[in-house]
Amino acid sequence: MIRLMTLHKHRLLPGVPLAAAALLAVFAISASAASPLKISDCNKAASSPKLLTLTCADANTVLSGMTWSSFGGPAAEGKGTFVMNTCEPNCAAGKDVDYPVKVKAAGVLTCKHGLRVYGSLALQFTGRAPGPRIPRNWKLDCPY
Repeated sequence: MIRLMTLHKHRLLPGVPLAAAALLAVFAISASAASPLKISDCNKAASSPKLLTLTCADANTVLSGMTWSSFGGPAAEGKGTFVMNTCEPNCAAGKDVDYPVKVKAAGVLTCKHGLRVYGSLALQFTGRAPGPRIPRNWKLDCPY
């Protein structure tokens, strides 16, 4: 037995590279399965959220009533209501106005601890729409 161990010590055993590759593949699959794709909602990340805050500092702009037809792949698609405060005459006295919208999230970011989130959000207004000064494309970041 000792002689066999000595003999194999200096030779590559058949199947070892294949076994090592298979083991790495299993770890890669389990790592991606352990970190499902989410979307940032200011200081947290969520999967298929019904409410998504777009302006974290004041929460004057949100997507509400979201329903997602797809989520977790290279892109997520959903629909809901874009709600924004008019901030007229000021934000405290402004009123909320809402617009029906289709949403597409894309561009995966990798954050701390392997958290993966969508990095951009594109809005397509499906009825009346806010003026051209309201962005149609939003950059998303990792949660705080």
